[in-house]
Order: sequence, then structure tokens, then C-alpha cells
Amino acid sequence: MSLPQILLVDDSEAVLALEKAALAGHYAISTASDGREALAKLQQLKPDGVVLDLTMPHMGGEEVLRRMAAAPELRRIPAIVASSETERAGACLRAGAKAFLPKPVRADELLALVSRVLEEAQREKQRASLAVVFVSVGAQELGIPIECVRSVLHQIATRPLPVGPSYLSEFVEVHGEPVLVLDLARRLGLDHAQPLEERQLVMVEMGGLQLALCVDRVRDPEEIGPSDLVRRERLGGADHGPLQAALLGMARTPRGPLPLIDPSALVSRKLLRELSQAIGSPSRVGPL
Repeated sequence: MSLPQILLVDDSEAVLALEKAALAGHYAISTASDGREALAKLQQLKPDGVVLDLTMPHMGGEEVLRRMAAAPELRRIPAIVASSETERAGACLRAGAKAFLPKPVRADELLALVSRVLEEAQREKQRASLAVVFVSVGAQELGIPIECVRSVLHQIATRPLPVGPSYLSEFVEVHGEPVLVLDLARRLGLDHAQPLEERQLVMVEMGGLQLALCVDRVRDPEEIGPSDLVRRERLGGADHGPLQAALLGMARTPRGPLPLIDPSALVSRKLLRELSQAIGSPSRVGPL
């Protein structure tokens, strides 16, 4: 596993040497000697954090902070200002720095501060981002929050239900327990792209009831950052067709904008509970 990367920015070779020695073995280190070089390396490397001097040739540290704050791809990088100009600490924090470290820098203080700032940034990222499993049905790709997903199975033999809508007319046995199968393509009015034997079942839990979503393909989980996540309330009044009731928002991905859905909105809980009882499925389920 690679080490987190830190960019050290200072026009003093002695300061850079001290900072590198303090962080060596804990982080992968890159350096820059002025603000312009720092911005170029920030764009190129996208480090996990930056330790920034204030007074430097060509461009000072506060200007670097302002430009980072204005660039979505740099805004997420936590910055620590290390400077003897303690009277500028407040302005640096208002400009976006996560911490201010007075010079002369002590190795143990720098290491502890970098560790704390990066841990806080990671927690903030996890709170703001959304882990998603993307699935495909026909030509439609959509995302399901990973917190809803219990497991993914290859298609297994199904048995018919005596009652129920066309998209919810079968069940499977998983670890000896019957589980309803919701055919997501039928639910959305689409045709499957894969033959039955090549499809997959996404096992989701909805308030204690388990449901298997039949899909064509399941991708590896992806993390959708806050800048790439548009919540439903910000989408306006657009008509999103059969996804309207289940839509949580849209995710910007390399494959284009994709809808995110709440699987619990695909079928009423009353119907799900009635059908579960019809096949003898328990009302509460445990982890698979």
C-alpha cells in the first residue's frame, strides 16, 4: 500500500530538509520552492496534503490558498501553513488553511499535526461523499448506495410466486431462506441485455426485509465525492420517468451523469411484506 503524499513548499532549503526528515517514512514527499511551482505540482500530483510557507518568491502562500480554494480539484487538498508570521494565522485559516504551525518548526509537532489534519480530512471526505454500487439493466446504468447492499450473487434458480406484479413474481432461496426477486429491467420497462444465466442478484435490505434485485451487470463500488454528487432536491422539477419515485440524485462519473436510486422506493413495503409472508420469509433478516 502506497504512502500518503505530502507536498512541502518553502523557499528555504534548510526548512525543507527539516520537514522532509520529520515526515520521512510516514509519507511520500515532494517539494516546491515557491508558490508558482507549488500550484503546478498541486495540479500534477494531487497530493493528500500540503505544508505551505507564506513569504516566497513569485507567489506567496496566501495567494496559493486562494487559488486552491477557487479550483474544485484542489479545494479538497488540506493545507497546513508553517510560518513565523503568526499575526497572519487568522487570515490563512479564513483563506482555507486547515491549521497554522508557527516557525521554527519542531519535527514532532509537524508530524503530529500532519497526521491529525489528514485524518480529519479523510473523515470529512467520508461524510460528504457517497459509496455507490453501479448496476446495469439493459442500456440503463444506475447507482445504489452501498449501505443498502448486503451482497452480490450470480443468478441462481428461481421459483414462481402465485401472486404479485410481473416484476416481482419470483423468489430464490439464499442460505435456506426464501428471498423475493425484483426484476429491475421489468420494473423500469426495459429489456435485459444479458441472458438469464449471466445476470446477477444484488441483495439489499429494506427495513428488515430482504430483496434480490435482478440486474445484468454489477460494477465494483465507487466513491462519489461531494462535487460530483447532485442531490434530488437540486435537480428541479424534471421528469425522470420510472425512476422518479426512487431517485436520490445524480452522480457525475467518467461514463456521464448517472441516476442514484433508493431501492426501497421500487416496491411498497406493504406489498413486499405480504409477498414475503406468502413464501414464508422472516420479517427480520440478519447479515448474509
